[in-house]
Amino acid sequence: MSAKSQLIAFKRSLQRYFHAYGGWADTVSSPLFLLSIIITAISYSHWISPDWLPLSQSLVPSLLGFSLGTYALLFSLMTGRLKRALKLVKNSRNISYLDEINATFFHFIMVQVICLVWGVLYSGRWLVDLMEITSPYFEYPEAAFFYLAATGSFIGHFFLVYSILLVIASAQIVYRLASITDPADS
Repeated sequence: MSAKSQLIAFKRSLQRYFHAYGGWADTVSSPLFLLSIIITAISYSHWISPDWLPLSQSLVPSLLGFSLGTYALLFSLMTGRLKRALKLVKNSRNISYLDEINATFFHFIMVQVICLVWGVLYSGRWLVDLMEITSPYFEYPEAAFFYLAATGSFIGHFFLVYSILLVIASAQIVYRLASITDPADS
């Protein structure tokens, strides 16, 4: 399989997940996303001096392992009959409940991976090197570097908070799944 076809398949897969999750509008208007922004903003001391970084590097890998394990366990225990039934039930956006469950868990995992990658990039030296290379072209390179670093730190702290709060969404989807009853039993 060529690199181009792999990239196309990867892109389609991400588009399918994001569509099932609700796209940008549903993501940025979700209560957990908005609460993450609020928590990040009011806990400014954690991202002004990037205290979120060690927490991210120690907490998120465990959270990611738990998420992947739960996701795998949930779908390995689901019978074919249940999967077919969940595929038939649609939400208000005409997305099957099975796709909604998949998208919720995938989003949870995706945000955790983004948080880890952001932390790795943020902890690297590339931003300092960029400042040193571009400083002759700016009147106030230290100020530009400070604002760029603070923005990157804010984003990293946001992803950390958001990945933690998404535990609620994942638990909620499992709770809703557990409350489904077989119509044949009624």
